[in-house]
Amino acid sequence: MVVELPYSLHGRYSAIAIAWTFIIIPPIFLNLGLFYGLWYGTNVDRVASLPAPKGTHDVYLAKTTLVLTIPTAVLGIFTIIAIIERVYKLTQPSPQFRPLKSPRYGLDVFQWGYFAALLIISALISSTLARDDTDHDGHELQIRLVSMPASVLMYFLAILNGLSLILNALEVTLPFQFGSSDAGTVVRPAIYYVVEDVVAVDGNGGVAYREAFGARYRSSPIFQRMIWTLSVVWMVAFFVMASALTILVFTLPKAAVYAVGWAAPFLLAGLLAIWTIFYVKAALKKERAKIEDGYEAHEPINGRNWRNSISPDNERTPLLERGG
Repeated sequence: MVVELPYSLHGRYSAIAIAWTFIIIPPIFLNLGLFYGLWYGTNVDRVASLPAPKGTHDVYLAKTTLVLTIPTAVLGIFTIIAIIERVYKLTQPSPQFRPLKSPRYGLDVFQWGYFAALLIISALISSTLARDDTDHDGHELQIRLVSMPASVLMYFLAILNGLSLILNALEVTLPFQFGSSDAGTVVRPAIYYVVEDVVAVDGNGGVAYREAFGARYRSSPIFQRMIWTLSVVWMVAFFVMASALTILVFTLPKAAVYAVGWAAPFLLAGLLAIWTIFYVKAALKKERAKIEDGYEAHEPINGRNWRNSISPDNERTPLLERGG
């Protein structure tokens, strides 16, 4: 019998709506509002189109630097608050939100990935602001570069997804505990770790969800294929979206690129999330139908019995098996 997940979205829609409101407001509304409000609401936009009056060049450059700095600084404040809240939940004396068998300050896979992404994006923004208008192009290159964080993040996530899929296909085992997965376990597709950590911590699913999610993955080849497919689709989508946005950011007029670079990814990710919801519902419905038909006990999967295919020593995604 497939393990049921002790988590339901029913009754959580309001909490999810509130959470996504706080996720979307800082990078889109506050960030874009501050940038374009400061750019067009003051005289600093003249720096990009008119020569500075004699004796005021440094003042104009300082104002433009503020236009680029303030929005990213505000976004950074919200990011720090989110990190503090999440790390606090993970490091409480109670292990309620931590990965299984994890020490108190071990954090989880998602949080370490968050730190890595933050480091990369911070390096991009800091180096962009530090270079000032060294190209003497009215800060055009600076504006284009500071519009790239979302695209860089998608490249980063796509690479991690791709790496996890390759390791899973090659049946590479973990040399140490990784999140809730013990040493010796086959590396799982990246989406597995993201879903487990986000639902367990941010969704308050806790240890009970981590245990059930791991058991569900081990017990259901259909569930494994679903996680694999999600990882592949999100990887490809991130590569395509990031590439398209990179082209747009470096070809569109300067006035438009900041909005495109920061707002478009959320729209595209939203569409991808909608597809994910429908796909997951369909996959779980198929899984349920197979179970009701006695699939788990009698029907072989790619030449192997269901129960034989769930061995902890063989977690290679069934989709990759010969004949799959």
